[in-house]
Amino acid sequence: MKSFKSKQLNPALQYKLMSGAIIPRPIAWVTTQSASGVVNAAPFSFFNVVATGIPLVSIAIMRGADSKDTARNILETHEAVIHLVNPDNVEQMNQTAATLPSNISELDSFDIEMVASETVKTPSIQNTAIRFETTLFKHIPIETQGIILTDLMILEIKNFVFDDRVIDLEKAYIKPDELQPIARLAGNDYTGLGEIFTIERPM
Repeated sequence: MKSFKSKQLNPALQYKLMSGAIIPRPIAWVTTQSASGVVNAAPFSFFNVVATGIPLVSIAIMRGADSKDTARNILETHEAVIHLVNPDNVEQMNQTAATLPSNISELDSFDIEMVASETVKTPSIQNTAIRFETTLFKHIPIETQGIILTDLMILEIKNFVFDDRVIDLEKAYIKPDELQPIARLAGNDYTGLGEIFTIERPM
C-alpha cells in the first residue's frame, strides 16, 4: 500500500487523488441568476444528498474563476436549479464548464433552451429529465487561515420535477434504466450506469 500525507501534497495533487478515488460522482448541472438578470449554468460533481424531512442537497463550489458566478448568484438571490445529467444533455453540460465573463450567459452562448421554473425565479434548462428547484438553506464557507477555499451550499429542494418516462408515479419509483444518469470520474472521463445488482440489508 502507498500512503500520502495530506500536508505534504499541494492542493492540485490532493484534488487529483480525491477526484480519481471517489468515483463515480453525481453531477449537479446548476443554473443561477445574477441580480442583474444574467442566467449562468455550470456543472459541479462535489454534490450529494444531505437530509430528508427537510429535503436538502449539498454542492461544494471551490473558489476559482470558473465557479465564482454560481456561488455569488446563490448568495445574492438564494436560489438555484439543479439538473441531473444523462446522455441527452451531457455534451451541453460539458460546454457550460467553459470559463466565460460573468455578464455572459452560458445558456445564450451555447444555444441551450430555458424554461420557466415553477417555484423560483431562476430559469430551468429544458433538455433535462430531472431537476430540483432549490433555495439556499445554509452557506458554509470552508476556510483556513482566513482564506475561503470552498463555498459549501446546502440547498433545500422546493420542487421536484420529473419527466414522465423516468418516474413510476404509482410507486414513486425512479427508473434508472430510463434516466441513464451520467457520473463524473477524473480528468475528462465520465461514466454511465453499469450493472445493477441487489443485496438485501441485514435486519
